Amino acid sequence: MLHQLSATFGSRDMLDGIIAQNPGRQLVLMADSGGDEGLQLVDVSGQPSVFKSNLDYRVQLHQGSQQWQGFFNFNYFTLDPDAAKVFNAKANRFASNGLPSGMTAFYVLTKQKSANEYVLLTIWADSQAYSLWRHSPAFAPFDVYSTSANHFHAASYQQVKPEKD
Repeated sequence: MLHQLSATFGSRDMLDGIIAQNPGRQLVLMADSGGDEGLQLVDVSGQPSVFKSNLDYRVQLHQGSQQWQGFFNFNYFTLDPDAAKVFNAKANRFASNGLPSGMTAFYVLTKQKSANEYVLLTIWADSQAYSLWRHSPAFAPFDVYSTSANHFHAASYQQVKPEKD
């Protein structure tokens, strides 16, 4: 089971260079759903980070596949301790009821250096499955967080292949 992951952002050349320099790691290159301009590289090897971005996360909860492919949605929150308890209870209840159609994995992450910063990461077969869930009653446990002042960012990505030299 994965206990930590790290992320970084950068240009295609820079991220392809990191991939080339770390062939033994499981690195997932993603492009934001708006195109190839917003690139993110996620290290899901579980090893200490090779990135300088300090975007290191602990995996608090995981349900589903350990495959890192498809459509990725990240929601970032800052939660006080009481709100975090409620969020964690909702996430655990959600994960224990089985994943919705098209969702292949569900992760709750906390930032290693700031445990009140949460990431809800969902991985999907495709963007349509995510959109159907996002606008369905099944999203209700998380709706309050996505529309509150605690929610400060959301991003969606598709996996892309590294360019070969």
